[in-house]
Amino acid sequence: MDTNTLNIDTKSQLAKLLATENITVQQNNVKTASFDVVNRVLTLPIFKTNSKDVTDMLVAHECAHALFTPTNGWKKIADDDELRAYVNVLEDCRIDAKIQKKYPGVVENYLNGFQILNRRNFFGLKDKDYDTDLMLIDKINVFYKSSKKLLFNFSNADKLWLKKVDELKTFNDVIKLAKQLLDWQKKEVKKLKKLPDFDNHILVENYNLKNKENDSKDSKDIEGDGNKDDNSDSESKDKQDGEEGKTESESKQDKPAVGDKTAKDENSSGGGAVGAGGDMPLGSITNNWFEGHKEKLLDNNTSYYYRSIPETKLDKVIHSNADFLKDMKQSFINDKDTARLWYPYLKKEYKKFINDSKKTIMYLVKEFEMKKAATAYKRSTQDKTGVIDPLKLHSYKFNEDIFKRLTILPDAKNHGMVMLLDWSGSMSDCIYKTVQQTIQLVYFCSKVNIPFELYFFSSELGKDDNYPKLNKGFKYKHGDMPIDPCKLVNVASHKLTKSKLEESLMYLYHLAMYYEHNYNWRHTWDGSDRPDSVRIPSEYYLGSTPLNEALIMMLKLVPLFKNKYKIEKMNLITLTDGGGNYGNSDTMCYDDKSKQIIPSHVENAGNTDVLIYKKKYHSLKENDHWGYRSTAMTGTILNLLQKYHNVTTIGFYLIKRIRRWETDMYFRPRNPKLTWDQKDKLYLQNRTKFNKEKCVSVPQLGYNDYYIVNAKDMKVENTDLEGINDTMKTGKIKQLFSKSMKGRITSRVLLNKFIEKVA
Repeated sequence: MDTNTLNIDTKSQLAKLLATENITVQQNNVKTASFDVVNRVLTLPIFKTNSKDVTDMLVAHECAHALFTPTNGWKKIADDDELRAYVNVLEDCRIDAKIQKKYPGVVENYLNGFQILNRRNFFGLKDKDYDTDLMLIDKINVFYKSSKKLLFNFSNADKLWLKKVDELKTFNDVIKLAKQLLDWQKKEVKKLKKLPDFDNHILVENYNLKNKENDSKDSKDIEGDGNKDDNSDSESKDKQDGEEGKTESESKQDKPAVGDKTAKDENSSGGGAVGAGGDMPLGSITNNWFEGHKEKLLDNNTSYYYRSIPETKLDKVIHSNADFLKDMKQSFINDKDTARLWYPYLKKEYKKFINDSKKTIMYLVKEFEMKKAATAYKRSTQDKTGVIDPLKLHSYKFNEDIFKRLTILPDAKNHGMVMLLDWSGSMSDCIYKTVQQTIQLVYFCSKVNIPFELYFFSSELGKDDNYPKLNKGFKYKHGDMPIDPCKLVNVASHKLTKSKLEESLMYLYHLAMYYEHNYNWRHTWDGSDRPDSVRIPSEYYLGSTPLNEALIMMLKLVPLFKNKYKIEKMNLITLTDGGGNYGNSDTMCYDDKSKQIIPSHVENAGNTDVLIYKKKYHSLKENDHWGYRSTAMTGTILNLLQKYHNVTTIGFYLIKRIRRWETDMYFRPRNPKLTWDQKDKLYLQNRTKFNKEKCVSVPQLGYNDYYIVNAKDMKVENTDLEGINDTMKTGKIKQLFSKSMKGRITSRVLLNKFIEKVA
């Protein structure tokens, strides 16, 4: 998980704590926080400050707005810029006090956070005299933001206003007090204008106060001087906290130059327009300054596209083994033409394959048991029993160790396996060989008593004519990702009786042979072994590659499997000839008209996908996954299986045409720390091993082990020693026997790699 994802998750948990309910909390490329009342989604800006206190203070403040500021409260004063400025400051005082009282733990964050920001001049207080250079609204602003630690010489009249601020209870109270304070401040400004040195008064400079007769002239001067210094640190945005509805262009036009002596921007006082009577609108220069410099705290280059994983309804997405057998019997037995012409040949071929494989499988079973025993003995320990060994008793005078010892073997792990087989159209020319390999693995697990389930994932079984793009095997809520049509077909299981297992594997073999004969252009046959027509159910046609959909189902299925059979070492194997389907940009959203959760296309989705699982955030970065969004999704889901369910993930990728771009993609590492010569060396090593062993292991995100397999040479060998005769020398016989056994064993790629993992 990358740093951004960790930050998202951490701050979201803080926000949820502050909000006191299980709301959905998201960070995104926004200026201010917003809260979706209907769907209970709190959206926060992405803060990039390195200070934990600053970040926590900002998050707490935004959550306080979500908790205590009414959603439609600002509409009451939408057209009054002056009043909005005062309301904004006072509302911040009110909500910050409430959040600190409700959660005392954030008090320290506010104290430290303000000090850090103030040292970096985020409030424009540098070189200012707190008592003489600020109006009361700004004194109130920084006084309360500093948790009343910033020192001011408040007059008795000022203290009366502070008391009123402390007594604020509701947003309506804030509006009422803001009107009173604004009216009072306007009267104080009128008094200033009567002073002889008014034009040279510091408040005139800080707040851009003007006499009526000079308004027109000043406005022209502003137009000519506004762009004199684009890089001035004094530049800031007139964006009030909680203000909504401004466009990006409007925000750019509202940049004030508070404190800039060369550019008297009318926006510096919080309004941006001439007020009633020709006076400039009054505002808070400290708040304007903070809003203008707030950009430095925001990450404007990152945006997130959030989607959560919906709840899987296993009874709806799994096609049971009983249903599979029923469908196959209907196709291969109940259909008279198929039963008469095709089925006998299929049955004979399968029986021959199994009989030829049994010897090799049993040999590998014995080898596996020996390896397991040797490994266990290597890790064994010895301990004293406390019982005297009579054979050592004679040495008691010079040897203290005369006790019997007990050899302790470590407990073996209870293994389990779930296998996912790709049932897509591109598998047609290698499905036969793949199924052969798969059956070998199933037989092995059955012989060594490893609990297992074998599924193939199919897009055809999951189709829905009413809504073909939505899998109804999931329970959706607002913010979930829609799942494409997909079902898992349970074709083998350790739970089945021996006869049912044999029957299931035979039908799987039949299906594979059907596609081998009908869709593999490399297959040669004389015509006598194939009927004119064979009918299989359309639901079992090869379709697309819903790998990611199948893996999402594993998030629900695998934990149940582990718990039920007390699995200590869980293995998930995927076997595909390509990546999963391309992920769409839809999100399940609540529709006001239909009052239902329906898929909705998201325009301009964020540059980083974020997957929500178990209330945690996990980002998908395409650059880390060869630029493919679907592959990024695959890696992320597999990581979730590893992290939350302790699953060992093993992948087999079938290459059928050994294309240079494909081998270059997988054989040449993308590690930026390696030089080109180092990458080229590793490429040649991988290529050599691949050519020699038909299989090579390469790194792939989400997989503990990922194997590139030569699908052209995947056919299981069961070579008989037919060439041996009486005249043959012993050495030659030995050579033929060794070659035969080597071919038998190495051809079982899946089984060999699995044994390596579990032994």
